Formats: sequence, structure tokens, C-alpha cells
Amino acid sequence: MKRCRKGDAWILMLALLFSLLPAVAKVYGAGGIDTGRACAADFRLDGQYPELEALSVPVKLYQTASVGADGTYTPREEFASLDFSITGGETTAQDWEKLAEQASALVDAGNIHPAAELLVQRQPGEEYAAGRAQGLSPGMYLVRAESVQSPEYTYHFIPYLAALPDNYYAENGNDSWVYEVETELKPERQDRLGSLVIEKELTAYNATLGGASFVFQIEAIKEGKSVYSDVVSLTFDEPGVKSVQIDKLPAGAVVEVTEVYSGASYQAVTEPRQTTVIAAEGEGQNPALVHFENEYDGRPNGGSGIVNHFKYENGVWTPEQRRDSRQQ
Repeated sequence: MKRCRKGDAWILMLALLFSLLPAVAKVYGAGGIDTGRACAADFRLDGQYPELEALSVPVKLYQTASVGADGTYTPREEFASLDFSITGGETTAQDWEKLAEQASALVDAGNIHPAAELLVQRQPGEEYAAGRAQGLSPGMYLVRAESVQSPEYTYHFIPYLAALPDNYYAENGNDSWVYEVETELKPERQDRLGSLVIEKELTAYNATLGGASFVFQIEAIKEGKSVYSDVVSLTFDEPGVKSVQIDKLPAGAVVEVTEVYSGASYQAVTEPRQTTVIAAEGEGQNPALVHFENEYDGRPNGGSGIVNHFKYENGVWTPEQRRDSRQQ
């Protein structure tokens, strides 16, 4: 009986030992973080906007927290108000975004120096823009890329947090720590804007016929889509030059301006349809200019026009009639 009890005891001990081994491997399989090992981060663009690959994007990294061997983050003094206790397997994308916004606000409010600065840019012979920061202490970093401009667009970048080192067990089942991390910048694109000036010259005027009105149809197309459509007018009571300016047109838009009414007794000297391209402020000719010229044709026919516009106020559209689009 004693032998049986002793044997049973050994079997029970072995069973307990082997039952514990998988649990230990699961919890400690990645091992502790080597807090003395330097980290690196490779940055790329996400490929959403090919034009952006040709620009140089300045990036700054701010270490918001250090990390212990057990993966616990401790905020640095400048970021003491950040709550890193929420980070973990249950942390949502919204939680990370909120934490990054808070960290970015602290950078804006205080004199905080970046831990690293770099340029994400395309090197000769390379297809994509890239940049690398290295020699970084393990921890949590705020990534802030500066806004950049092309002739037609402004690109803004969403600040985000990056852990160094990182772990991709949830993605590929490998629970080892990665000390050289690859990450993508997150751009948002915004149209740059420019203006259009329609200039009208009347070389001769018959005062006995009264005011002379000229009406123009404006159509703007960008990337195959209509981005602006309207009708404007200019009215003369003497010879001279007048103009009307249309603002907030997307840069790069192709604009066609057609003189659809040129007065009952005035003939066009210039082409009745003209095309131009909108340039952003500081890029090329802004505002873009189209010029129309008319002269009195000797006929005793008076005539003027009214252009209807609609004004939106307090949820209601109300019509406005104008003889001259320069009226406010």
C-alpha cells in the first residue's frame, strides 16, 4: 500500500509539473525586454498618394515613456500626465489616438526637444520614400511629421505612438521582441486653393443706350470632376476695364470661361471661350487671369441683364438679383 501511495504521489507531481510548463512558456515566451539595447525605426509612406513620394517629409520623434523589462511603461517627466496604464491587449485604436493627441498637445504647449529628427524622402534609384531613426532607447515614442506642400495639395500627418521594441504575436504568432521596427506615416490630403480673375475691357460705349451687361459662364474641372460651376456678370456705364474675382478654387483645376452674353450693341473682339489653370498662392500665376474685350458695333440696341444668385442664411436659400457680380 505504501508503494502504491508513493507511486501515486510521484505521478501526481509529474502531472502537475508538465501541466505548468505550457503556461510558463505562454506567459514568458517572449522573454523580458532588453532595456539596454538600442532600437531603430524605419519610416515609409503608405503609398496612397504617389505624388507624395517625391516630397521630403521632416519627422520628429519624442520619447514619451521608458519601458521596463516586463513591458510596463513609465512616462517621462514632460509627459507625466499621460496614462499608459490603458495600454495593453484591450487597447482600442481610439484609445491610442486619444493618447497620441494628448502627447502631441504637450509637445505644442511645452519646450520639449525631440529624441530624433529625420527626413522621409526618396533616394536616387528608389521607388518609395523612406527614412530611418536609430540609436533610440527602448520606450514609447510620439511620431510627428510636418505638413508638406505640392503645387496642388497640402499633406498633413496624423501624430501617432510607436512602441520600441514592438511585438507582433497577434499578427504572426511570433512572440519575440522586434528592436528594428517598420512603420508608415499617415497622411491626409487637402486641396490648395487659388483664384480666378475675369477681366472685361469695353473700348467704346454708347451712353444713350444705358448700361451694358456682360455675362460669363464658369466651369472648373479637376481630375475629371466638376469642382465649380457658376455665372457672373459685369455691367458698364462707360468705357474702361472691370474685373470680378472668384476665390477658393482648387489648384490644378482647369477652368473654362465662356462669355454667354455680350450686350445687345457690343461685339466681341477676343475669343468668347477661354481656358486657364488655377495655381495655388505662391505657385505660378495666381490669380489666374482671362481677358475679354468688346467694342461698340454701331447698332442702336440697348440691353442689360440680371444674374440670379442664391444666398444661404439660417437654413434658407434666398434669391438675389445682381446686374454686376462685384456687388456684395
